[in-house]
Amino acid sequence: MADHWLGVYFGDASRRDDVTLAVYEHDRAWIPLDAEPLWNEQTQAPYSFLDFPPAPRLHHYEQGITELENLSPYAGLLSSLHYTGFPEMAKLAAGREFLQQEAGRQQRLRRQLGINASGQTTLDFHVQLLKFLDRLSLYLCMNEPGADKEHEHPWYKGGIPFSDYFDFTDHQLIQTKWASRTQVQVVPFPFDEAFCVTLPCKELRKNELADVGLAECFQRAPIQKLPVWITE
Repeated sequence: MADHWLGVYFGDASRRDDVTLAVYEHDRAWIPLDAEPLWNEQTQAPYSFLDFPPAPRLHHYEQGITELENLSPYAGLLSSLHYTGFPEMAKLAAGREFLQQEAGRQQRLRRQLGINASGQTTLDFHVQLLKFLDRLSLYLCMNEPGADKEHEHPWYKGGIPFSDYFDFTDHQLIQTKWASRTQVQVVPFPFDEAFCVTLPCKELRKNELADVGLAECFQRAPIQKLPVWITE
């Protein structure tokens, strides 16, 4: 998605490779967590990114940001700003510790990269671009392919949340719709052309879950690859 973002809507092109890397790698924290999903007894379903226990999640957030910083300090800064923007962080003791730790990282990276007040607008835009593309990718993951608007996840029925940040939308929310199981329409369209992404997924049978447990069932299930076209 980041590769196809229109240059005229990008801003400082000198940072494009770093921003694209941040978009692609900002969720590195979830690589080990997704490798072996955990069962939530309360919901009788696997933990999702919404309800995953905070202590291990925040530990992996910090680790993932550090790994990305080692690849690109600017990408690491964007990822840190993305994660510290979650409103629920301040409600948890572990979250407040994470916020304090990341504030130190962000201050250090701003100095290292020479980002001052005059560069804040560009930095803010790059953070919002990362967040938008993250939310658009979640739109693909959190909805049944081909779902009509009535049956979409509540977050998305009115459009991509907070996408009214962008000037080119006249500060209106960007709208999305499943035109079919393999096509999502985006309006207004901020990309250079229609393109195809691959959505990897696993389907777990409930009877098999009961027999062998989540970990074994997850390892056995083959990865399915659903192609999805992003169009205007």
